[in-house]
Amino acid sequence: MGSRASGIRMIVAALIWTGVTGGAFAQDKPDAEQLRKMYDSALETLKAAQDSKNALATENDKLNVRVTDLEKQLQASRRELAERDRETFFLRSYYAAWQRFMERYPNLKLRWDVFLKAPPLGQPSELPDVSDPNWPLSAAGE
Repeated sequence: MGSRASGIRMIVAALIWTGVTGGAFAQDKPDAEQLRKMYDSALETLKAAQDSKNALATENDKLNVRVTDLEKQLQASRRELAERDRETFFLRSYYAAWQRFMERYPNLKLRWDVFLKAPPLGQPSELPDVSDPNWPLSAAGE
């Protein structure tokens, strides 16, 4: 950093000297004290700019870490969403198959409806007999 600081000092001095000699024709040369004040002022400005640059770099590093964390969270959320989509598809297709099955067997659907209407913690009750095991013979005898 020592050679960099001396390089900066040389640049500042050159800029100050150029400014001083450029206007020397119109005014008197500034004395050493004025040059020293201008030099110190330029150094303070450069130091403030460097400090600001370092602060911004630190803040940028913090923001990069935050972005990385948010990207990881996003990827985890996307994986979870994909898993939920697979589960939802499975449950919907299973439910659709169940509905088709119940449409095919109306007597079983009646039993299912009775089961659903029963209280969940109530005593088990007898299901009504909705089918006649002797159906072809009993219908012929009427």
